[in-house]
Amino acid sequence: MIQPTRQINLALLGFGHVNRAFARLLLSHRAWLNREFGLEWRITGIATRSHGFALDPAGLPLSKILRRRNPGSLEPHHNGPACASSADFIRLCGADVLFEASVLELDGEPAATYIREALFAGLHVVTTNKGPVATRFRELTKLARRRGVRFLYEGTVMDGAPVFNLVRHSLPGTRIRSLRGIINSTTNHILTQMEQGATFESALTYTQERGIAEADPRLDLAGWDAAIKLSILIQALMGGNTPPSDIRREGISEETGRLVRSAVRRDRRLRLVARAYRQGSRVIGKVEPEELDVSDPLASIRGLSNILVINTDTMGELAIVENNPSVQQTAFALFSDLVTLLRRPQA
Repeated sequence: MIQPTRQINLALLGFGHVNRAFARLLLSHRAWLNREFGLEWRITGIATRSHGFALDPAGLPLSKILRRRNPGSLEPHHNGPACASSADFIRLCGADVLFEASVLELDGEPAATYIREALFAGLHVVTTNKGPVATRFRELTKLARRRGVRFLYEGTVMDGAPVFNLVRHSLPGTRIRSLRGIINSTTNHILTQMEQGATFESALTYTQERGIAEADPRLDLAGWDAAIKLSILIQALMGGNTPPSDIRREGISEETGRLVRSAVRRDRRLRLVARAYRQGSRVIGKVEPEELDVSDPLASIRGLSNILVINTDTMGELAIVENNPSVQQTAFALFSDLVTLLRRPQA
């Protein structure tokens, strides 16, 4: 018996590198989604900070929009009601799923408000934005359950590596005792480049040119990006309630180069390590440079690569390694979460 085709409407809030790469993935995997799920999709809305909004209930011409090297205004593609704000966009986009990929802010706003409005309106939400997940995790996950929709965030930590999906779907009944890792690509690249004699400034410039560093690199260098990711890991995987502000945090600077070179002379390595462990009923988190023996798995992680080592009560230690990620891996996290909610529309 031929399975009837399902139609799903998608909306993109933010149309920078990540959501554009995700749009290309959708196009290249259209036939696969149809085979696996009997699914046809269309983009009914795109909202940007700099290029305006475009709505079309019949579906926007995604390939045409992507072919333009300079996105320019989206106004020529708009074929819907007037849209003056992101709140209007969420209300009018007619989507079943909102993909939120706006810029990280430490307080989680305005992204948290957008996500809250979308969930309340009955939309599934998939995000790569760490801020609202770290600062509003319990509120947003509870709201999603109440509304009978999914709130997914695989791309917030280690790009497209299956961190949350691994634990959620492959480690049933497992308690995570502790975890540690290297989860910020910018600082890891700088530290490993300084091991080879590069300057702090040149190593940082490379990550900015590649689009790896945050828009404000101080979020990386001061340890905030790693602390925000660690907060998400603590809340999502360990059941803790540790906001980023409660995580002990020390970053790196040009002065760290002296410590890097000293460690190398003693056949050791300096890495910015995020770790979390249980202390009674609390989960403690900290991010700081640590000097590691060369035999430590974290010491071998170089350049833009990341690692997360999870200590469990069922499987002992498990390590997830991501080698030199790019925006393509982050975009895949959005695609992976889309597949997750297609398979399990409710948590």
